[in-house]
Amino acid sequence: MRFSAVFVLAFICAATGLTVAWLKVDRLSVPLDPTAEATVWDVEARVAFEGRGQPAKVTLTLPDTPPGFALLDEDFVSRSFGLAIRAADAGRPRQAVWTVRRASGAQALYYHMKVYPKREEVAPDPGPAPTFPEVPEYAEPLRSAIEAVLARTRAQSADINTFTGLLVADINKSDDENVKLIRKSATEETWAKMLTEVLAGARIPSRIVYGLPLEQDFVDTPLTAWLEVHDGERWHGFDPQTGRNGYPQNFLVWSYDDPRITASKGVRAVEVGFSANKTPMTQLSVANRVESKLDTGLMALSLNDLPVRTQNVYRVLLMVPLGAFVIVLMRGVIGVPTFGTFMPVLVALAFRETKLVAGIALFLIVVSAGLAIRVALTQLRLLLMPRLASVLVIVIGLMLGVSLLSAKLGIEQGLSIALFPMVILTMTIERMSIVWEERGPATAIKEFIGSLFVAVCGYFAMTEPRLVYLMSTFPELLLVVLAMCLCFGAYTGYRLSEILRFRDLAKR
Repeated sequence: MRFSAVFVLAFICAATGLTVAWLKVDRLSVPLDPTAEATVWDVEARVAFEGRGQPAKVTLTLPDTPPGFALLDEDFVSRSFGLAIRAADAGRPRQAVWTVRRASGAQALYYHMKVYPKREEVAPDPGPAPTFPEVPEYAEPLRSAIEAVLARTRAQSADINTFTGLLVADINKSDDENVKLIRKSATEETWAKMLTEVLAGARIPSRIVYGLPLEQDFVDTPLTAWLEVHDGERWHGFDPQTGRNGYPQNFLVWSYDDPRITASKGVRAVEVGFSANKTPMTQLSVANRVESKLDTGLMALSLNDLPVRTQNVYRVLLMVPLGAFVIVLMRGVIGVPTFGTFMPVLVALAFRETKLVAGIALFLIVVSAGLAIRVALTQLRLLLMPRLASVLVIVIGLMLGVSLLSAKLGIEQGLSIALFPMVILTMTIERMSIVWEERGPATAIKEFIGSLFVAVCGYFAMTEPRLVYLMSTFPELLLVVLAMCLCFGAYTGYRLSEILRFRDLAKR
């Protein structure tokens, strides 16, 4: 029963920690690799016009939660104009409205946004399923031409998607007289609109999507028209020039159906141009910006909102549980003897600052000298507490002596000995001397070497850059470390050292 409760509690802890970490990765794109970079696109819409010396009003349609993208930031350059943002309403997209009492001469207004392409493929806004359109009243001979083309395509297709692809490709490339007649009925600007009218003849719901393919940097580019049809479940994109199914790479949807994304009053010669360029940004910075927009609360479980000094402290403290888990493995599973439980992990913490080689040398110097003095104090037969206090004073004196000598010799590593935990060094010397007296020098040296070995292993675990990043970015992983400690706490089997110790018995 006890073991069942331990494993159930461990499972709950691990599942909770891993679930929160997975939500950060999935919802906010928090990277598991600290060096991961993301491509962020800076997109700018420039509205140029000429004022007529009277009250002016200019409206620009804005993208609202563009599918396949995360909106990281947006800003406006309004000059002397007032600015109001209209939220999306039923049948009306989100809009920016600029107004001014008097506008004269050439003017330009700007809308700037930073967007991050998500990992998944562009998925258009599903919305409610559209109704089947009524068949338009085509004029003859266009009616007969469209019906002939639709009948031929219907015989060659299997579903709405294949029908649309074949139809668009046929209208663009075929030399059939009926197709030529259909092509003559549209201009380059109305081509996509003409395709929706032909599809309506087959009662297929369709619409036009206007957007920007973010494949490479561009300047003053118009919106690209793209065809979408609904198959009863979702919208599918088609190239209106080739009939190819799908969307351009990183297609930023700006508006639906209406190519006129501006409206104006009191001005003339309104022109809209779009520019974009890509900027590298760390994936973690992108995740923080996404969180600020979505306000999921997931990044509250990180160190980002703490002062920088406090963040640095917790980056160290969050690694202590990993060092403790190393001790659990070394003592409980492998069977490495150590002096105490926390001594190795605290010494490993000191190694983080002194660096490993210098830290081991300083540790050996202080412990060896302290042990020699502690053996001399044995002859005085002091009580326990005064003896411990005396050893503590001696340890501090030794540390000070090493620092002063290092300063004289110009050895900077020796100055870092002050980072060693004094009480731990005192207790290590005291414990080692007792073991030396009661169980012999061989056992004392063996446990000292074991403690130093475990401290070195803890040092490598606590200074691994990826582990430091994971624990500081996903502090909920502490629950996973807790779960592992609980599981190993229920382990009552043989240690590896005991298997080697009793290997002769196993042969019998």
